[in-house]
Amino acid sequence: MSDYIPQELILQILTRLPPKSLLRFRCVSKSWCSLISSPNFIAMHTRQLTLSNHFTNNTRTLIRRYNLTQRKELYSVHFDTDQSFNIDHDAQIEFPFSGFVRSYFRIVGSCNGLLCISDDLFGNKDTIILWNPTIKRKLNLPIPRATLESSEENVGVLGFGFDCNANDYKVVRLAYVQRGDWYKVPPLVELYTVKEGEWRGVSAPAPRYCIAEHFWSQAFVSGKVHWIAFQRSGGRGSMVSCLVLWFDLGDEVFGEMMLPESLVRESPMNMALGVVGESLAVFQSNRCMSGRCCSIWMVREYGAVESWSRLFNTDLDGHLGIPLGVRKNGEVLMAARSGELISHKTRTEGSRNLGIFGTKSSFYVDSYCESLVLLLEGKEVKGTEASDSESDSSEEYEEEEEEEDEVQSREHFVELAMIQFLTALLMVATMSWLVITDGQKRGTENWHGFLIDYCCGCNDADRSGGPRIGFVGDIFSTGLLGSPPYAEITAGLSDSPSTIVKLCSCLAKYAASAFNSETEYEGSTFLT
Repeated sequence: MSDYIPQELILQILTRLPPKSLLRFRCVSKSWCSLISSPNFIAMHTRQLTLSNHFTNNTRTLIRRYNLTQRKELYSVHFDTDQSFNIDHDAQIEFPFSGFVRSYFRIVGSCNGLLCISDDLFGNKDTIILWNPTIKRKLNLPIPRATLESSEENVGVLGFGFDCNANDYKVVRLAYVQRGDWYKVPPLVELYTVKEGEWRGVSAPAPRYCIAEHFWSQAFVSGKVHWIAFQRSGGRGSMVSCLVLWFDLGDEVFGEMMLPESLVRESPMNMALGVVGESLAVFQSNRCMSGRCCSIWMVREYGAVESWSRLFNTDLDGHLGIPLGVRKNGEVLMAARSGELISHKTRTEGSRNLGIFGTKSSFYVDSYCESLVLLLEGKEVKGTEASDSESDSSEEYEEEEEEEDEVQSREHFVELAMIQFLTALLMVATMSWLVITDGQKRGTENWHGFLIDYCCGCNDADRSGGPRIGFVGDIFSTGLLGSPPYAEITAGLSDSPSTIVKLCSCLAKYAASAFNSETEYEGSTFLT
């Protein structure tokens, strides 16, 4: 029958069909199999579906969360309409990589139905996977060159997106080498492309900015990957300011964009990047200090700093948590403190529970479209895959059966580590001598103690005389940080700001590794 239908018409029909149907149609004939599997057809099909979703307003949203009861990552796709947020049962996604990590992956980004995931959230850094859940294909990236070739410890920040000029998907990695008590800038920069199949260096100068480890986020807009970065505006003791750092996947160069003035001095821990519609957006939430609030800012005209516009602003009451995305009807998707996904309207109209549960920090929300990407380059994913070491360590895992709050404890202590480090950095950078909130200046030995107490997140103030002043040993004596070597940390204390940064950096490392410690101890309350 195809002999009587023009080839151009067949092509137009096939490019409008869903990927799962096309996978079956490869069995029709050798010519159809060759056509559907060709790079040109896959690129044409992806463009057609993207345009179709745009013009028909057929918005679908991908939601990922970690379920404590089932101890697995759960994925679902939802139709986002003005009146409903119903699940798409035809787009069921089963996460196949649960054997690689004991908790959940970081989703670096999503583009044209392809997800980039990494296991770097809880101390690992070598597993990076490109995964197309629709056609069940995956591509394991090789170990980054900086990890293989460098003898020094490095912390990687990833970016993922699509180079439309080269018709290629790319992953960029910024490797910050740790030198003593700080990270060296500029970072080492390397790039992986699906077509080349390997990591290589980038000739463009690397940025002299830092990106907060553990809790960085990226957004792919206008052919560029974006991160929240920070820098000092001058020399030692100067203010710390934030900005948007971007990397052009086509030209392979870095650039920067200013944030709204009200966000320049905000802590990087309180900001995340995302996409609203097709525009770059910043999700700001202050969850750790008094005056809890959140806001969403969007760039109306890309590249124009003056076009930043605040879309949303609200106080965070008892149940509201992290802003994750904006729905088609303008409602804001948020992870409630209870671990449920909610759709928040306005302060007067309130919010609506969506019946989707997971650990608070594990939620990921992004727009989603099905595609054939990785049909040629990827390997088929069959069932639930496991890492090479899983069989060797399964008995150990069974012997060490952990409580249901394990993942929440991990999330808490990684967040605690970042609060320690960034708070110390910001406070030392803006003060040559610490002034306690009651207006009195303290001696050297006491402001060390207060800084450590404050950075550890202990809201244990003496209401009559200001914050509790104590030595770093008071923190260790509680057992909160797993009793690290006291002498190693406190040796050589001085009034040097760099000493405080080093001290808090050490504490951050101990806190990040203390995943099995309690989240509370008597007499203190953590700022969460």
